[in-house]
Amino acid sequence: MIRLISFILLVGFLAFMLSPRLRRWLSARAPMLFLGSIAIAGIVLAATGRLNWIFAAIGAALPMVWRLASLLRFLPWITRLMGAGAHARTQRHQHNERPNAQPNAGAMSHEEAAEMLGVSTDADRDSIMAAHRRLIQRLHPDRGGTDYLAARLNEARDRLLQDLPS
Repeated sequence: MIRLISFILLVGFLAFMLSPRLRRWLSARAPMLFLGSIAIAGIVLAATGRLNWIFAAIGAALPMVWRLASLLRFLPWITRLMGAGAHARTQRHQHNERPNAQPNAGAMSHEEAAEMLGVSTDADRDSIMAAHRRLIQRLHPDRGGTDYLAARLNEARDRLLQDLPS
């Protein structure tokens, strides 16, 4: 029986890892599936008479909850400390993100802009926009890229569009 369950879990895990559609479906329903599985486990444990240890754990945790509730008055101070730490981490991350880049290395040349977008120097507006769209979808900060690369791609697009004959 344990082999069958292990095999089913292994096949399910592989299907999850290989199917982006299934991954999107599961991620959209993760909270519902998690709470549903907890409810089913609780029903099974109650039906088999093995729920006693859960009630004992809840009873043991109640005094700790009361003590934690009294610590809530320190929450603004802790939040301020955590915020300062997050700000320092952000500054450190931004500093390490592009150690050799200068903040404003000067205007980008037409050839450099074309090379950055991967188009020829005499590309038309549609190919410039398509190349920019393709790259920005992969390198946008919301998708794991950096602010620096996204800004450089935007600068390259603007430079090439500016140099197009009207």
